[in-house]
Amino acid sequence: MIVTCSPELSYPFICVEGIDGVGKSTVAGKLATALDGIYYKTPPPPYDSIRANIDKKADPWARFYFYLSAVSFASAEISRLRLTQSVVCDRYIFSTLAYHIAMDECFRGHEVAPSLLMPDVTFLLVAVEEERVRRLIGRGEELSKHDSVLEANREFLAAVEREFRSFNLQVVDTTGIDADDIVNHILARVAPKEVVR
Repeated sequence: MIVTCSPELSYPFICVEGIDGVGKSTVAGKLATALDGIYYKTPPPPYDSIRANIDKKADPWARFYFYLSAVSFASAEISRLRLTQSVVCDRYIFSTLAYHIAMDECFRGHEVAPSLLMPDVTFLLVAVEEERVRRLIGRGEELSKHDSVLEANREFLAAVEREFRSFNLQVVDTTGIDADDIVNHILARVAPKEVVR
């Protein structure tokens, strides 16, 4: 999905999406550096401080609106940030929709507010299951109770990836590829007007 930048927002807003373990954070950080831009992760502060509690205790609708609110907050911040620099976002509205639709079909068809800033281009990172699991184990990070259950459910994750693909994002397979090579591959696929002001 590519949305033309308006004149007053001429620096690009690039989004990197995908399930855990496909290389989103590493690639997004390196891509931001390559563009001399800003790395931005959702949910942003102050939302990130209560995310674990929401994931563990909130019902699906409360969880959905928490993440939707976080994306709306991010939209306003990114609109301001991209006045001076490119912004590369690690997860955005597509994660909120894909994960919640995979949890429950009742979230399908939820309309996104027209005021929400959409990325100029979004890349969906994918990887084979064995490599994705190896990366997660290599992190040594403890997932929240809620997310650990979801991340262990291969059927659920397959459903999330199907939902991601339904948004017609630009797919990049990261299997067996060094992060720097992935960034170069992405840069080669980004239109010149999305790289320079």
